[in-house]
Amino acid sequence: MRAEVLVATTWNCNLRCSYCFIEKHLRNKKGTRMSASLARRVVDALDEGLSDVESICVHFYGGEPLTNLPAVEAMLDRSQGKSPDRFTWAITTNGTICSSAAINLLGQGAFHVILSLDGPAEIHDEHRRTARSAPTHARVLEFLHALRSRTKCWVRGSAVVRSGWRLSQAAEYLRSLPVDSIKAQAVRGRAGASYTLSQPEKETYLKDLEAIGNQVIAELEAGTAPKDDRFSARVLQLLAGIQRDRFCAAGETTFGITPQGEILPCVLITSKDGHLGRVGDRPSLWRQAGRQWRRSRPPRRECHTCPALPLCGGGCPAILPVCGADECDLVRKNCEVAASIYEHFRSRPETLLTLAGIP
Repeated sequence: MRAEVLVATTWNCNLRCSYCFIEKHLRNKKGTRMSASLARRVVDALDEGLSDVESICVHFYGGEPLTNLPAVEAMLDRSQGKSPDRFTWAITTNGTICSSAAINLLGQGAFHVILSLDGPAEIHDEHRRTARSAPTHARVLEFLHALRSRTKCWVRGSAVVRSGWRLSQAAEYLRSLPVDSIKAQAVRGRAGASYTLSQPEKETYLKDLEAIGNQVIAELEAGTAPKDDRFSARVLQLLAGIQRDRFCAAGETTFGITPQGEILPCVLITSKDGHLGRVGDRPSLWRQAGRQWRRSRPPRRECHTCPALPLCGGGCPAILPVCGADECDLVRKNCEVAASIYEHFRSRPETLLTLAGIP
């Protein structure tokens, strides 16, 4: 069993992306940075508190994690005293900090890097600019090429699809980059914002999801792992005959840790009732609080009549309050496409093992 912990070493970011839902969600929590000493205690707390799992993936999130390199470095250094392969590392980054120190640290930890790159310069730079409104596309490409030439990091190209920019266009651009996998998804935000998809654009987005599903089928037929792996987990879920009782493992084997050391079911769930404890608490306390939080949030009443429930599990508790019904529509379509991929290979289920990295 594997655990994933989203760690925000800072809520600060060097960019001012116009559609950033985290910026709006956490605008009153900025200005704090996790200290190196607290970062070391985080590793100890996770190692002790998650003793029932084989490995722990620490996923740095934010804010921009690379604006607090000392905390990231302290966690990697502390993990060296733990069991081999006890900790693995991931990061979601905007890719604008291309210092030798940052690249070397990512290489040292053999990070899985989720790199935000929306499209070519004219698309990317429209919304992803620095605090002084400088464009960032060229810097992100420099970061990507440094990762590829100087490290063995696995890289996912990640794009935000917003009004005026189709899913198919974003996916095609990501495929042109030297990355290991891709995922482009609709912008998160409330209806009516200038960057959110209009109803016709949303319908086009759903058709593009179907086209990506067909592309996945073609790649599997050719015996290759799909570049776009957004459907993989749900297809493998169908293959194993498993139904989800929740959208994710938040509160059980998924947690979040804030720059101040607060432990949450997920780093994006910041409501008062989501507080499970602090890094210095006895791990049994925050593990118990996580289980209680999880039990208190079964799927919503309307989910029980949704055909996607067995594959969805009731929707993301962090994103649903932001996006509402739009999020449900997109997740439902993802489930439908995953089911169509599974049905295509029902008579040849061994073909789907490629999705799990099994040749």
